[in-house]
Amino acid sequence: MKTLSLELKGVSKYFPGVRALDKVSFDVAAGEIHGLVGENGAGKSTLMGVASGALIPTEGEVILAGTRLNGGTETARDLGLAIVRQEPSLMPDLTVAENMYVGLPPEQRPSPARASRVTDDILRLWSQDVAISSDRPVATLNPEQRFIVEICRAFAAKPKILILDEPTEHLHGDDVERLFKRVREIAATGTAVVYISHRLHEVGAIAQRITVLRDGKGQGTYATESVTEQQVVELIVGGKLEREFPSKLEGGETAPVVLRVEGLSSAHFSNVNLAVRRGEIIGLAGVSDNGQKEFLRSLAGLEKIKSGTVTVKDSRLDMNSVRAAKRAGIRLLPSDRHRASMFGVLSVAENFVIRSLDADSRLGFVSSSSERSRAEHAISAFRIKTPSPETRISSLSGGNQQKLIVSSVLAAEPDILLVEEPTQGVDVGARSEIYSILRSIAGKGTTILVLSSDATEIAGLCDRVVVFSRGQVVAELKGDDVTESSITSAVLTTKTVREKRGNAASALRAWAAGNWSPVAMVAIAILLVGLVGTYLNEFYLTPRNFGGLLALVATLTLVAYGQQLVMLIGGIDLSVGPLMGLVGVVGSFYLTADHFAGDYWIGFALMMAVALCLGIVNWILVDPLEFHPMVGTLITYMAVQAISLLLRPAPDGMIDYDLIDAITSRVGFVPLLFIGALLLGLVLEFLLYRSLLGVSLRGLGSREDVANLVGIAPRRMKFIAYVGCSLLAGLAGIALMTQVGIGNPTAGVNYTLSSVAAAVIGGASLMGGRGSFLGAFLGALLVIQVNSVAAFLGLRDAWQFLFLGIVILFSVAFYSKSRQVYET
Repeated sequence: MKTLSLELKGVSKYFPGVRALDKVSFDVAAGEIHGLVGENGAGKSTLMGVASGALIPTEGEVILAGTRLNGGTETARDLGLAIVRQEPSLMPDLTVAENMYVGLPPEQRPSPARASRVTDDILRLWSQDVAISSDRPVATLNPEQRFIVEICRAFAAKPKILILDEPTEHLHGDDVERLFKRVREIAATGTAVVYISHRLHEVGAIAQRITVLRDGKGQGTYATESVTEQQVVELIVGGKLEREFPSKLEGGETAPVVLRVEGLSSAHFSNVNLAVRRGEIIGLAGVSDNGQKEFLRSLAGLEKIKSGTVTVKDSRLDMNSVRAAKRAGIRLLPSDRHRASMFGVLSVAENFVIRSLDADSRLGFVSSSSERSRAEHAISAFRIKTPSPETRISSLSGGNQQKLIVSSVLAAEPDILLVEEPTQGVDVGARSEIYSILRSIAGKGTTILVLSSDATEIAGLCDRVVVFSRGQVVAELKGDDVTESSITSAVLTTKTVREKRGNAASALRAWAAGNWSPVAMVAIAILLVGLVGTYLNEFYLTPRNFGGLLALVATLTLVAYGQQLVMLIGGIDLSVGPLMGLVGVVGSFYLTADHFAGDYWIGFALMMAVALCLGIVNWILVDPLEFHPMVGTLITYMAVQAISLLLRPAPDGMIDYDLIDAITSRVGFVPLLFIGALLLGLVLEFLLYRSLLGVSLRGLGSREDVANLVGIAPRRMKFIAYVGCSLLAGLAGIALMTQVGIGNPTAGVNYTLSSVAAAVIGGASLMGGRGSFLGAFLGALLVIQVNSVAAFLGLRDAWQFLFLGIVILFSVAFYSKSRQVYET
């Protein structure tokens, strides 16, 4: 008898109002491939959440590799478990190599310098011609590529237990076969594999045993060869399933044409001509990435059109406009529900009504009772399993999320419905229901275009099928020709050649969306502002002016580094300015000429201790107490400023001139503080991209939930960020003290906004995950330079603020626009 690698005994899991699992037992032997099937909401993902340590069972026990698990994903990973989830656990702002690096077990993790090379080797094990660059940000990958990266990372970890949750939902053709080959190979080495899928033919082809769940209860475990697919379906739905596809349209040839496409071309498809009648369901078929998806999205105004026209009900559609498409009655149901279809932080009811708010509003006011009533009706009609309409949609199973999104789009009562992968992630029972719903609304006059990678689905559902290859329509099938074999034949026998298109613009956009474009842009801006200053005033370029300017830059740079540190994790620290003033105030009691040298050391120690304590307080407010960073640090902003004013109601306590001279020493005209700030920035920049700590900080800011799943400790990273920010602000306070020369309680207040400005100008994202210490350094230099040039021109302070506002506005607009390349 084989050793059990994973064993769950009598596991139950309760959520508020829902019993997700009810005394479920499940086991997988070493080297076995065990299929787990069930409807959406049956408890499959919850069961695997318990097995992976992400959820703690209410009752029962979990045994991994002979060890009892009491929760904790990190413990489960240490015991040899790897999991591929329905939504890949990847951090979008990190590169493929960085995601691979942090996701591998510590003992298998390469050095940061070798991460890209090792990642390329891992990806080549999947396919020698895999079109995924290890240096490419994950956010720029399409869903299939993200799944491939996730799958490759899981296999590279050489797990004892591998859980695959709907692994083929975004895979096409050869990649499904590659997955099966890899699964069989890793099982042959002794790895226990749990294979979760709605595609029963896949489970039957690869699994030795099948366990069925229904409504959180086990329906038995069976040897694969002992049950038929129909028997498994009946176990899943609790009875016999009616015909999967509804009857097709009859007599549709006489219906009026409501959508006419003539000569439509874009960068991804060319010369598409199509006429669609009222109530028709048209299928778009073809190998992935052959233009059919871009064509569908162009009708919704999401794809830039180069030529051609689209006419809706005899009215020409204004292309490249989502609003125009919406006014024409066109609605799109995207395939990527997590990034394009749902709002994870909103409730089930809010996600339902958001596409049809007009039905609940009168004179601009929304009726909450109408919202709730419509949402409850949809929940009932679509059999969506949720504790209540107020439950966050992110807490639902993938299938229930998909059904809710379908209901939401249909609630807008579209005249033309564009659907991408309508049953992706949907169980066998709900799939038939969705087909019936689509056919029902088509029968009422809605025209539907369906994009699907499943030829069986296209053939069974659609009245006509348009086949794409290399960006062109190569076949149109109708009537008895709409069969799976005809669709496949049309795809495989085409001899079209894709029209040549340039890629210079895409290469430029890819660079603009990268981490180095802000640095280059700010450097150019610094040179231009410097040229303006030199042209207007010859004194601007003198060593004396540069020496003073660089001293100011050093102070702002240090605090900007701190601000950049917390912005990496998606935070902000408003207390840095008052802290700089408080550091100077504390120093004014110890660093005066009438104190001994020993008092100086006490003073410096107390100054940094104050910074350390404030960093800890900020962390406590933001993390354990869960204050929003802006609120938490606003509290400490006011508290620290109050303490400074209590200690020094007015500026007092002159700092020892000899000490100031020592701290402000120069090499030529360049202050040592500036050199130190620059060197510190280079070290921090290196650590940011070449160390586990730096990648972890960026990963946390990119997606905290995923960072936690792959082993990054959010609490530890936040502690480092907030304490590090305060310590850097403390150093900036010492530099500021040498410029002020006295304990001034309000000296640092303006540095709060200046530090944010420097970081943002340097490329930091307020959402976290992106930024550069070198960019923050250059941002600080540009801020000081703009102020300096304005002063040389004799302009008032108001103009300095105006110029900085323009710079920030341009920076944010440019970075936001350039990073839209991520939305693939």
